[in-house]
Amino acid sequence: MLLTLIAVLASAWPAAASQPPGGTCQRRCGDVDIPYPFGIGRGCYLYTGENDVTFGLTCNLTADGTYRPFCFEVEVLGVSVARGQARVRNEINPWCYNDTSRSMDGGSSMWTDFSDSSFMLSDEDNRFTVVGCNSLAYVSSSETSQFATGSTYMTGCMATCPGAGRLENGSCSGMGCCQAAIPRGINSFDVVFEEKFNTTAIANFSRCSYAVLVEAAWFDFRTTYVTAGDFMASTGGKVPLVLDWVVGKVTCQEAMRNTTAYACVSSNSVCVDSRNGPGYLCNCSRGYQGNPYLQGGCRDIDECGDGGISYPCSVPGTCINTPGGFRCACPDKTTGNAYTGTCEAKKSQLGAHIAIDIRASPTEAQY
Repeated sequence: MLLTLIAVLASAWPAAASQPPGGTCQRRCGDVDIPYPFGIGRGCYLYTGENDVTFGLTCNLTADGTYRPFCFEVEVLGVSVARGQARVRNEINPWCYNDTSRSMDGGSSMWTDFSDSSFMLSDEDNRFTVVGCNSLAYVSSSETSQFATGSTYMTGCMATCPGAGRLENGSCSGMGCCQAAIPRGINSFDVVFEEKFNTTAIANFSRCSYAVLVEAAWFDFRTTYVTAGDFMASTGGKVPLVLDWVVGKVTCQEAMRNTTAYACVSSNSVCVDSRNGPGYLCNCSRGYQGNPYLQGGCRDIDECGDGGISYPCSVPGTCINTPGGFRCACPDKTTGNAYTGTCEAKKSQLGAHIAIDIRASPTEAQY
């Protein structure tokens, strides 16, 4: 299947990256928040080029009667500004035994292409996964990775079934399920089964096999995926996939030279070179949180407040919030370490209190 993120916009308009989105922009579709630089509709997202539709989303009514965001043809499950990532739905490639033809059906090549976008496949968060018995599948790319110059990558793994009793829920170590890592710098991939491994002999036990690139933290192997073939039914045929994104395909050093297009517009924000392909991202500076792509988007974190941050000072009532940080100060007339220790009355103050008490009891002072 060819899935290409290319859209020729009907009326492209030049826009500086620092231009803020309109206040009337839709920022939620269904149950998914849409933070800038992503957006729905003209003027509501970061426009980076005529053929790059990374940040321009649509809010579509789906067959189940709910609204969901899409990036062209790809359903978006969520967007993280802080991580520079988007979760999308990726199709599973099935390979099943056909009782009529007495052969395996499906397993055809499934090609997915993000090369005309600012997306890259996350090598840290995704794994190529094969589910089934005696099933060998590959994931490959015709694109040459910048981290593997001069070579086209291919990797795969084989799932075997020495016996039904050996399958175990949650285990993807080769028996009924296997996984393989992918390299950095990849923005397209092809999934295909090695068809010489015909599984017709075990069709009564395991009729279908599956291959897919999937978010590793989401995937949890179930033995019924092999014995009952319910991987497709339980997921709707699609699973989460994590994409890394950048706001510009240049380095931070190059981006900061172009002040009109530089995307890190909030004060207290910093530029970060992407580790997964060419490009850069923006982060709020340490001690700040929010959206670095918006004017005033990075706000000071109140470390002394509740805000989900654990109390930073060991002595209650000693935290003082500062721009981008905090300090722990013992109260007046006390001394100590409010960060990790205790605050105690100063010795000079303690002596003064004793002297006052003695002078206040002249009868006792005579003894």
